[in-house]
Amino acid sequence: MSSAFKTVWFKEIKENLRDKRSMASSIVMGSIFGPLLMLGLMNLIVKMQQDKAEEQMEVPIINIEHANNFQKFLISSDVKILSISKDPAQAIRDQDHDLVLVIDESFSESFNSGKPAKIKLYYDDSAKGVAKVSVNRIKRLVGAYSSGVGKMRLQLRGIPPNLIEAVVIEDHDISTTQSRGAMLLSVLPYFLILGLFMGSMYLAIDTTAGEKERKSLEPLFLNPVSRTHILSGKLAATVSFGLLTLVLTMIAFKLTIPFYPFDELGMSFTLDMTNIFILFLVLFPLALLAGSIQTIIASFSKSFKEAQTYVGLVIIIPMIPSMLLMFMPIKEKLWMMLVPILSQNIIINKLVRGDVVAVIDIVVAVLATLISGLILAWIAVRLYNKETMLFSD
Repeated sequence: MSSAFKTVWFKEIKENLRDKRSMASSIVMGSIFGPLLMLGLMNLIVKMQQDKAEEQMEVPIINIEHANNFQKFLISSDVKILSISKDPAQAIRDQDHDLVLVIDESFSESFNSGKPAKIKLYYDDSAKGVAKVSVNRIKRLVGAYSSGVGKMRLQLRGIPPNLIEAVVIEDHDISTTQSRGAMLLSVLPYFLILGLFMGSMYLAIDTTAGEKERKSLEPLFLNPVSRTHILSGKLAATVSFGLLTLVLTMIAFKLTIPFYPFDELGMSFTLDMTNIFILFLVLFPLALLAGSIQTIIASFSKSFKEAQTYVGLVIIIPMIPSMLLMFMPIKEKLWMMLVPILSQNIIINKLVRGDVVAVIDIVVAVLATLISGLILAWIAVRLYNKETMLFSD
């Protein structure tokens, strides 16, 4: 490390640390916002679902007078029956109720003759919030009532109830509490990588488009020092803040994990020091890659605001593999470890599930991302050795 490189490196770090607003927006918000957002949302959703599942169920029913036995069953199951005069479909659209039951007028006749009696269930499957909790509860109640009546009819006719069960499914769930807990943390890779990109974004813009806009590069390059050393020092400072944000994000997740509602959901999750080390080992080359990409993109911008717009779009890049892995089951292959960001997502997902990560996967992912980052860093430095790029209007 040349003295010029170290001087520029520390100078950019000190100047960025003095800028309280940039530190608050890129470093603090980038590292803390994700963990706190996940923690708040998870606890809020679980609490709402638990409250909805435990409170007395209120069910609006039309034509309940045609199903006296069913009415008694619901009352014995602590269900409060509501009367409703509104059209059931309209009541759902107006969000007056989560669901509405309509007893068919031929219910009594069909029930007494041993034929299937019809109950219409109105609900909105696209409804947000905890509406589906009520729908699932009433479906279970109706199913339990139907099953109980059916078995009673068979017993009265001297037929064993299990005779109708020609095939029985015996469940063997191989999931663990850790793998089920990973379902809650499926967005963990995205927030870790997003924080890393956000941490280096501001300095990448400031040391490129910002310097050009302020016309401060000309006097800097008048010094008898290699431009490569100067620009490498600026890029190193950018990468350093990306790594700083990554470390702070990992610490924030480590501190907030005990407050996640894993116990209430029958799940568990542990993030020990070994996993934290592997996470850092896999993610640290991304700091170089992120800083280099952002520097290259910002270097083509003529102003700070223009660079902010372009570099802001780069945040979409880590979102793509994260979204794919959340919704698409992918069987990982060794060649996938050659793809930066995708490899990090795969390895982090395996870690949070409690699966064993092969050493070769870690080595390939780290080397592939590091080599890609070095190539992009070389391109970024080469770009700033061009006069047209440095001083273009």
